[in-house]
Amino acid sequence: MKFIILVTLLICALGQQPEFLQQVASNSFGRQILQTIQLELTQENAARQIYTMLNKLFYDLRDEDARSSKANGERQAQCADQFSLINSIQEKAVVAKADYERQIPGKQEELANKLGQVEQKNAEIQRNDQLQINLSEQRRKDHQLYEQKRDELIGLINGLKQAQQIIRQLQTPHPGGALVQLKDHHEQLIKNYAQNSEFKSITSLLMELCSDAKIHSDNDNVQVIVDIINDLIESIYDVQKREMYAEDWAEKFFQQDLIRLQKENVRLSGQIADDQAAAEFAQQRLEDLQQQALLQQIIYDNKEVERKSFEVACKEDNNAAEQARVSRNEQIQIVLQLLELFENNFNDRTRAALLEIVV
Repeated sequence: MKFIILVTLLICALGQQPEFLQQVASNSFGRQILQTIQLELTQENAARQIYTMLNKLFYDLRDEDARSSKANGERQAQCADQFSLINSIQEKAVVAKADYERQIPGKQEELANKLGQVEQKNAEIQRNDQLQINLSEQRRKDHQLYEQKRDELIGLINGLKQAQQIIRQLQTPHPGGALVQLKDHHEQLIKNYAQNSEFKSITSLLMELCSDAKIHSDNDNVQVIVDIINDLIESIYDVQKREMYAEDWAEKFFQQDLIRLQKENVRLSGQIADDQAAAEFAQQRLEDLQQQALLQQIIYDNKEVERKSFEVACKEDNNAAEQARVSRNEQIQIVLQLLELFENNFNDRTRAALLEIVV
């Protein structure tokens, strides 16, 4: 139906051939055709040959238009497929990035927890080290006090034994200067060994009794004092033994505390090593997640650039194909007009008009 209408319009248009030919000549393709026609008109049977040429050209143009339209359709289908592929890749990148980013806070928390545990256990080791220093310092002071008291007790025992020897001289017929010596020894004993001792009072009392003329004039009284001194020495020995026993246990408990703290530090060090390894793994995993999320963003961005590039290329290709189609349609219309001319309206007037047209 459209073709009949087009032919009808062409017939009407050919009513004014000069104007029609001028319109054809205004087109570059039309000028080429008219030039060819003018050359052919010099030959015999020119109209038939020109008609055959135009008819072949018409089918060639129509076939070319069909091929071009098909090719453009295939290219646009490829563009659509490429856009679909880009969309699919971008959608996967968005999903993957969201999945990686969803895991990041958990890994950050895990890393912070492990680093916190390492810090806490290092602080415990430092406290244990300081506690060992404090215990060692206290043990040193306690042992120093023990040795000081031990030396005082030994000196007191030796001093009391020496006092016994001086007191026994008082029992001899000629005591000589024993009484003066006893007084001097009393002062030195109290000053050097019994000044801070719980035995100071009784030691001082015994020495004063021995210095009393009523006491040391009676040998029996002197012997009683000597015996009391012996008992006192035994008491001091007992105290010395208890102090030694207490010192041994204090040292034992001290060593046990040191061993316990050292073992605790070894245990904590092992846990720290495990926590540090776990923290390093969490750090590596966190960095991997961050890199993967960044990679997915890069993939998305690259595909977005690729999409825009394809959009421009496909649009330009489609525009070029459309322009070519419009141009071919114009050429086909020109050929159809000329076919109509040579098929139904070719005469001497038409021949003359064709030869006279300036192209």
